[in-house]
Amino acid sequence: MSESFLRYTDLAAAIQLAKSKGLTTTQIVRVLAANLTYAEALTLARRAAPLLEIKVSEFMRLRRND
Repeated sequence: MSESFLRYTDLAAAIQLAKSKGLTTTQIVRVLAANLTYAEALTLARRAAPLLEIKVSEFMRLRRND
């Protein structure tokens, strides 16, 4: 998922749909941030974290595949 794709996606609707399908916050973060560079993920985190009701730092922590 590239940043240009996210620019044209209703992020709030995508997150709401994922939550309604039973995805956890960690799963949602990992899908959204898949294949993004750190800088791209940070930009996304600033938009998506409030919608997920988490902090940007938490988003960045969850995106790692530990």
